[in-house]
Amino acid sequence: MLQRPDGLRAIADRYPDAPVLLTLGGTLREMLAVAGRRPNHLPILDAMGQPLALALGVSLGLERTPAIGRVIVIEGDGSLLMGFSSLATIGPLRPANLLAIIFDNGVYLATGGQPAATADVDFVGVAMACGWSAARDVDGDIDALNAALEWADGQDGPILLRVRVGIETIPTDFFLEDPVVLGRTFMDWLAERSSADPAASS
Repeated sequence: MLQRPDGLRAIADRYPDAPVLLTLGGTLREMLAVAGRRPNHLPILDAMGQPLALALGVSLGLERTPAIGRVIVIEGDGSLLMGFSSLATIGPLRPANLLAIIFDNGVYLATGGQPAATADVDFVGVAMACGWSAARDVDGDIDALNAALEWADGQDGPILLRVRVGIETIPTDFFLEDPVVLGRTFMDWLAERSSADPAASS
């Protein structure tokens, strides 16, 4: 079974110059461990359930900046349950540049591995019912994830990938930094990339 750190490494390698919004907890700490600190990554602290909504705003704001390409949001199954209504908000707005990757390990790993009520939730079916352009379950190894990402890159968004992962973790450093500074770094990167795109000012 695919483990989350390996999936995160694959995403960081595939999208080195894309805006990537990272859900809180172990996901963002593992991304820092496998990919290092990157100005195009926005760690979302203490905002469980909000990454999809934040990614929607970034996606809509960048619709006229094609050089930036995809906006990637990496979310967890438990956090998505808390922000479930975002699926319904995103569908009608149809941001063509949004790719949501949901890592589903079936538990709240950061708080002790309590089961999450996601086993019987059809995230793919809900996304499609809410008007998303495409959605797919990914259950397998790293090759299955890479194939799904290749497929997603050929689709107009919004696209949702539900990626089943195990509960293995890797050692990570504690991470608690000022969200204002994190947001400013990300915004500065977006501004620099946008200013280099002639289509952004047309």
